[in-house]
Amino acid sequence: MAGKAASSVVKAIGQYQARLRKEVLMAGEEDWPYDPERKEMKTRRKGHKVDRIAAEKRENTAKLMEKMPEMLLDYKKRRWEKKMKEEEKAKDK
Repeated sequence: MAGKAASSVVKAIGQYQARLRKEVLMAGEEDWPYDPERKEMKTRRKGHKVDRIAAEKRENTAKLMEKMPEMLLDYKKRRWEKKMKEEEKAKDK
């Protein structure tokens, strides 16, 4: 019961403030200084997020595939260097 009474009081206060604001603006004497600042509009993207993410992943994959030969050579070089270090350690012992 108390929850309903409290919410109706809050509603009544809001309605009173809205009516008062409207009267002040209609009179044209002054601006209503108590309005919160307007936020900048967000730009919405059209379409489904899943489709957009999939397209971004495909683009990223295409870019990475262009770099793949270099990446493979680097990997093989690192693996070879690691193998050489292990062989040197085995010889030293």
